[in-house]
Amino acid sequence: MSTREMFIDKSSWTVTKFGDVAIQQKVNVNREDTTLTKYVKGEHMSSEDIHLRSWGELQDEYLGPAFIRYFEKGDILYGSRRTYLKKVSIAPFQGITSNTTFVIKAIEEKFDKRLLPFLMLSDGFTEHSIMHSKGSVNPYINWKDLANYEFLLPPKDQQAELAELLWAVNNSFERNLELKNSLSNYFERMKNDSISGKFSSNSNNWKEYIFGTLGYSYGGLTGKTKSDFGEGKPFINYMNVFSNAAVNPSQFDRVRIGTNEKQNEIKLGDILFTGSSEIPEEVGMASVVLDDLSGYYLNSFCFGFRLNDFEILRPEYAKYLMRSAFVRQFMTRRAQGSTRFNISKSVVKEKLNIVIPEIKEQLEIAATLDSIESSLMLLDQKISESKTLQKSILNQIF
Repeated sequence: MSTREMFIDKSSWTVTKFGDVAIQQKVNVNREDTTLTKYVKGEHMSSEDIHLRSWGELQDEYLGPAFIRYFEKGDILYGSRRTYLKKVSIAPFQGITSNTTFVIKAIEEKFDKRLLPFLMLSDGFTEHSIMHSKGSVNPYINWKDLANYEFLLPPKDQQAELAELLWAVNNSFERNLELKNSLSNYFERMKNDSISGKFSSNSNNWKEYIFGTLGYSYGGLTGKTKSDFGEGKPFINYMNVFSNAAVNPSQFDRVRIGTNEKQNEIKLGDILFTGSSEIPEEVGMASVVLDDLSGYYLNSFCFGFRLNDFEILRPEYAKYLMRSAFVRQFMTRRAQGSTRFNISKSVVKEKLNIVIPEIKEQLEIAATLDSIESSLMLLDQKISESKTLQKSILNQIF
């Protein structure tokens, strides 16, 4: 459905204040004498997602005195601080939240409760809440100011139609998200089982290598100051390596490189590693160069590894091998540090042992995993389209 085809006749709609169709619930709970078991923090609520996907159990954590606000299943939880984050969640159960999270109900005689979370996600509602927020470091909005937000209220019969439309789009989004989560779990199992040789009838003939014997390492940019960055030659930044199993050629920054300056260019087939991170589980993330990126360099917080022979290890296979559970566990266990964790090139080269199949089987495994990954990318596209469509519709309505 194209949102450009929509025509909404608002001639019969009336200017209404938010406080005339919704109320704030302020029922407090004595935590020492309650049968409630769940609580919701602001961090449990995701931006622009009306579904609550995480929460806490009361017996698992000490909560401060602010966590006294009771909510029922179906209530809307609204983060009243930093409202630009658009934290609007439908409670899937009864529980407790803090007094800085508004618990909101629709006045159903006037407003279809199915529309309420969408109204609160609209750009107009968010702009109003931001404009009327107080404070600079951690801005917040009062209920009185939020209740004064004005919008055009459709008649009840049109409210039902619009709610059905928005929920249809949302349900499509949820179905694709569920499919993606299931396929992602299947993909991880397939990747790790394939890399381990579980599916191979020839795994006894797979060969073991010390990683460093397959090539040589090199460092990222050296001798650069702040003034060197922002223009010049492209270099692959840290987040590109961290986020992608295969380097994204369009995700780069720029740096000035002198004519006679000696810096390492990356090449097709190189394996790039993050050298440090704030937690050990994120050290040594690998990304393989699968494009001809002549003239590209590498950021100083990463190091590269250049394969000697693609007839021993194919880059297409290395993409999955270097992000497999086995390699990730190796990196995590070998990480060193306290406030920031690091892994050295020498440890990766000298201590990492890998077992790999013949080239034909490497390519077969990579092709299978590529096919699943393509399906995941398609689902990502559908999810993004559903979110864009939903946002477009609700902003045409409100």
